[in-house]
Amino acid sequence: MGLIGRVLSFARRVRNNAQVSDTKMDPGGGAIRTAEHFSSPGDDGHPLANDYVFAAETPQSGRVAAVGYIDPRNEPKSGPGEKRIYSRTEDGAMAAEHWLKADGAVVTENENGSVTLGADGSILGQNAAGSFELQAGGDFVVNGVVITPAGQITTPTGIVTPSAVVGGVETAGHNHTQANDSAGNTEQPVGPMQEP
Repeated sequence: MGLIGRVLSFARRVRNNAQVSDTKMDPGGGAIRTAEHFSSPGDDGHPLANDYVFAAETPQSGRVAAVGYIDPRNEPKSGPGEKRIYSRTEDGAMAAEHWLKADGAVVTENENGSVTLGADGSILGQNAAGSFELQAGGDFVVNGVVITPAGQITTPTGIVTPSAVVGGVETAGHNHTQANDSAGNTEQPVGPMQEP
């Protein structure tokens, strides 16, 4: 036999040298019960007050074990074969989620940004200020700048830097020379690159 009730509180305890958690629950129409929380090893979840809990009777007299919970506020989104875990604020609003999709993609997000590992191996990260993507073919794109696997860089605007080394030559610290011309002027250094 089992009980379905509303979570009143959740507390961490040490009992018989074991780390345990107790859920105080109101089954409605009966006495308040305390259920020992059970979940998979490595799954550290903390229900909130007003979640629903299912508790099953145990062989110990008068004891029940909490074996499952329902979040009554947030709509479930996972599809067949998918796994989605999420955290909530104290008032129950969703805060962050990690979603393992049926197509092999993995999406991690909060209200400020997201990272998606695509089923094809691509990785996309974005927030309100910009984005980056390691494409399946190896190109790395960050805010419109493309870097190929061979190291070729393409930018939609230009490179702004005090100096850069291009072809082994530092752009801000080298001189250009002028060849001898028909008027007899000899070759002269013309100085470093200048802004137009």
